Amino acid sequence: LQETAMTRKEPHEKRTGDILDAAVAEFVEKGYENTSVESIARRAGLTKGGLYHHFGSKDEILMKANARFSEPIEKIAREAFADKSPSHGLKRYISSYLSWWSEHERELTFIFLSLTKAVSDSKLRGIYEGYDEEVAGFLAELYRAGIRKGEFTDFDPRPVSRALYAALDGILCYIILSPDLTAEKAASDLCTSFITPYKNGKKQS
Repeated sequence: LQETAMTRKEPHEKRTGDILDAAVAEFVEKGYENTSVESIARRAGLTKGGLYHHFGSKDEILMKANARFSEPIEKIAREAFADKSPSHGLKRYISSYLSWWSEHERELTFIFLSLTKAVSDSKLRGIYEGYDEEVAGFLAELYRAGIRKGEFTDFDPRPVSRALYAALDGILCYIILSPDLTAEKAASDLCTSFITPYKNGKKQS
């Protein structure tokens, strides 16, 4: 029975992945409004009915694709938080975050398209509802851990964390558009602005 269940699960996961891959390609090429469920299904090698067996709507596909792309970022966050040095973990997060997105331009384009759509569609804002608070909260906790360990001076990390979160996403546009700005250079600049000023003077790793 267990083997049968696994056999059924794998095709379902593969088909779901194929649909999400097809949807991202369609959204990036045509935009959300100009993409139809039929075109996604066709690109995924399914009938429209076959697609609806896995997803109930185009909006649901959009939400699932966004969730899928958040998984590697969550892994980066876990690794940063597990670092013994909070200040090093913060540097690690900034560098890894920018590197991952700069190496996945299609996925980044999709995220920007999704954000644009969510701004004009209140139904889709739920995709991002609370996400900014979650990310800013994670960054603030890294700062707080650094304060507790004596790596940072005592300050209120909440506004700094929100500004860092905004700066991370904002600078991604320039990394993609400017041939002179690399993820490494952008990460160095952000560390200079958001880590160096808050160090307490001790030697940092």
